[in-house]
Amino acid sequence: MKEIKINLKNPYSVIVTSTNSHLNFWFEQKKVGQLFIITDQNVDSIYADYFRSFEQKIIGKYIIKPGEDSKRIEIILDIYRALLKNNVDRRCTLIAFGGGVVGDIAGFVASTYKRGTNLVYIPTTIISQTDSSVGGKNGFNLDGIKNIIGTFYQPNLVYIDVNLIKTLDYRNFKNGMAEVIKYGLSLDENLFRFIEENKRAIKEREIDKLKYIVSECVKLKAGIVERDELDLGERHILNFGHTIGHSVETMFDFNILHGEAVAIGMVYESYIALKRKLISEDIFDRLIKILEYFELPTNINIDNYKRFKDIICKDKKNVDNNIKIVLPQGIGRAIITTDVKADTIVQNIQEYNRRLL
Repeated sequence: MKEIKINLKNPYSVIVTSTNSHLNFWFEQKKVGQLFIITDQNVDSIYADYFRSFEQKIIGKYIIKPGEDSKRIEIILDIYRALLKNNVDRRCTLIAFGGGVVGDIAGFVASTYKRGTNLVYIPTTIISQTDSSVGGKNGFNLDGIKNIIGTFYQPNLVYIDVNLIKTLDYRNFKNGMAEVIKYGLSLDENLFRFIEENKRAIKEREIDKLKYIVSECVKLKAGIVERDELDLGERHILNFGHTIGHSVETMFDFNILHGEAVAIGMVYESYIALKRKLISEDIFDRLIKILEYFELPTNINIDNYKRFKDIICKDKKNVDNNIKIVLPQGIGRAIITTDVKADTIVQNIQEYNRRLL
């Protein structure tokens, strides 16, 4: 078991382990009280007994449909009603037991229900274990715009059981690997090299390798969140692949998974960096090779570039109508810039896609 401390005004711990046997200790430490679980149909069908030893504490459960379509105000309101029906008060703890969608919904509900309730994340996917469960961001979608409504709300505890990754279908496993690769390419050369050198063991989900990559990603994100909790500057570096990636998700009505879209975004944003001579062809090729090894997409056909440009221009990260984008400067280094115009992004995507013909 590894404990990673997040040192904020309201500090908390991220526990990385491969069992649920430590949960009782941490629940006692945090005095969680009664529990209300928010999960999805997939997780509940596999792990309905995960909290068997805490059954007496559970006063309710809300099960959502998996997928981005659940991140809407109607679901949020229905959860509020379920909490009221079960007499959930501020001493209770909401358990977000699932992937990124469950975490986004549960985090927003916890931050707003009765002006704030206790929150524990138990992420079940590699994408939520390495990224979305740490840092306090939550939110839901509105009118096709991803995460346009949300809050910053830190949990009381994040409990990461990497064993939960072993039951993921491969599409969702590789979906999470896109975020892991993102951390390596933009923030940590050693992590990127570790992924390259241990790719087969990671793909086969060897527990020690999973523990390592999850722990390293959490530590990288923890350091950035401690310095920029409210996403006002440095934290934007975590959005490598996301400016174009979020637009791809929206363009294709969220039928593309988040990590798949981020993989595509990393390629196109790295191509822009390549054209600006920020990275070499060798680095660009290494990114393509590792994404392809995990069977992640590296490009996409866009049939309406005008609509795509309009979506990019509405990205919530933009400042004063300038597109905010992260470009790699090598392996383990990246910069945040606002001097790339939407037209330039579209032109580079078109140019790269023509290279593949």
